[in-house]
Amino acid sequence: MRVTEGAPSRSLAATARRAQIVEATIAVIAEVGYAQTTYSRIARQAGLSSTRLISYHFGSRDELMEQVLVEAGGSAERAIAERVRAESTATGRLHARIEAQLRWIAAYPSYVRALYEVSMNARDDAGGQRYGPELTAEANVHELGPILTDGQGSGEFREFDVRLMALTIKSGIDAAISRMFVPPVLTVEECVREITTWVELATRRAP
Repeated sequence: MRVTEGAPSRSLAATARRAQIVEATIAVIAEVGYAQTTYSRIARQAGLSSTRLISYHFGSRDELMEQVLVEAGGSAERAIAERVRAESTATGRLHARIEAQLRWIAAYPSYVRALYEVSMNARDDAGGQRYGPELTAEANVHELGPILTDGQGSGEFREFDVRLMALTIKSGIDAAISRMFVPPVLTVEECVREITTWVELATRRAP
C-alpha cells in the first residue's frame, strides 16, 4: 500500500521539478541568451543545490531546450485557443487569433525571447539549425490555414492563396513584436488595431 501511494507523489514531485527547471531555463535564456545559458546559471535561477538535478530530469541539453519550446509554444497556443473558441465566424476567429497572439507576446516577453533564441541557435550534430525560423512559421500556417479556408468557404473571405496569406499574417505579427519592444514602441492595443485592420482589408470579399 505504501508503494502504491508513494508512486503518484514521486511522479507529481518529478513533474513539478521538471517544470521548475524549464521555467528557470526560460528566464535565463531571456536574460543572457542561448549561448550563455549554462546548467550552473539554470541551477542558481531555480534554487537547486546541484546541476546534477538538471541532468537527472533531462537526459541532455537538447532535451531541455526542446521542452522549453514545448512549454513556451504550448502556453501561447492554450491562450490563443481559448479566445478563438469563443468565436462562431471565420472572421471572428481570425481576428481573435491575431489579438490573442499579440496580447500573449506582450504579456510573456521572456517566453518570446526563449522561443527565438532556441529556434535560431540550437544546432544538430552536423552543425545546422535544429529548429530554425521555419518552426514558428509552419506552426502559424497550420493554425491559420483552416480559418482562412473556412472563411473562403463561407463567403466571408475573397479567393487567395491560403498559405501565402497565412505567411503574410505571420510576418505582420513578427513586425508587431518589433514595434512593441524596440523604441519608439507601439502599445499592444495599437498593434492589434493595425494588424487586424489590414488583415480585414486583405481578406474580405469585395461588395
